[in-house]
Amino acid sequence: MQRERCHAQHARMARTLLANVEQKSGALSAAVKRQARDYAQEVLGSTRFAPWLLVYSAVKGNFAEGWIPGDYYQMVVLPAKNGQVGQATNTKTLTNRLLNSTDLPDIAYLIDGIGYAADYSVVSAAALVDLLFEIDERVFFKPDRSFQGQGIRILEKGDISPETLGRLPDGVFQRPVIQHEIFDTLTPNSTATLRLTTAKLQDGGVELRAADLRLGRAGDRYVRAVSEIRVPVDLASGTLWSCGFMPDWRRVESHPDTGTSFSHIRIPGFDHAAAMCSRLHQGFPHLGCIGWDIAIDREETAKIMEWNARHNSIVFSEATTGPSFKGLGWESLWKR
Repeated sequence: MQRERCHAQHARMARTLLANVEQKSGALSAAVKRQARDYAQEVLGSTRFAPWLLVYSAVKGNFAEGWIPGDYYQMVVLPAKNGQVGQATNTKTLTNRLLNSTDLPDIAYLIDGIGYAADYSVVSAAALVDLLFEIDERVFFKPDRSFQGQGIRILEKGDISPETLGRLPDGVFQRPVIQHEIFDTLTPNSTATLRLTTAKLQDGGVELRAADLRLGRAGDRYVRAVSEIRVPVDLASGTLWSCGFMPDWRRVESHPDTGTSFSHIRIPGFDHAAAMCSRLHQGFPHLGCIGWDIAIDREETAKIMEWNARHNSIVFSEATTGPSFKGLGWESLWKR
């Protein structure tokens, strides 16, 4: 029953996006539709995986072998490659313990109503409030098991006290990242985030397989999935595509609020960020694929805002820069 609901949900999402894309770029040909259906049946085991392949084809302008549909990834790849361990990446208070990295902007944690410093030492409620605003005038609070910007709160000193701490759920307090100047020209009111997707190879190595930049709108204080603009990134050069995509997949060549063009912008510190995520993934081999949300600061240093191995959708990267996951054997996992 759960599998049926998942198929139905993905089919609805794919049909909606396909209609949006076809309205702007024209209907897919019968030949492309047949390629998608045949590939879904013969390679992935069921024509029910065809809807996302149709979306990818409409965005790309042609069919390409090797694509992984969004529902196939969720229903087949994630259980096989990330398993139950993938759920741990949603527990934000656990991230520092698992990654043991200095590249996190974590200040403190709230777990079971108790405050902890970044080294997990217990601190009193009063000391926690002082710790939060010791350097910055505001902090970000992210509850455990939240993703896509849901549940984030921006707190200033007057918003929280030792008495009100107990009203918050378990979560992490993070300091703001002062983004690199190049992103200020694109989205000055919210921090741009770089989504990097790393995958474990069949020989145990790890590679960066996809990247895109996520930008907020003028009224957003942080990037939100419902309004974000996503711009694909060339993996070889770290340079943005000349066009980005709105949530309805409408193409834009510049940020609609700031008017800044995407052309010729290279992500500062891109190679360092890619190497960092690959190195951290290499040290956590229990997961086959990880999505990393990275902020780049003024010194071109990468900061890990989140990592996700349970809800890290690959739909956008597959439709734009994919097929991104060839050679990993994922297309055969359904046969197990």
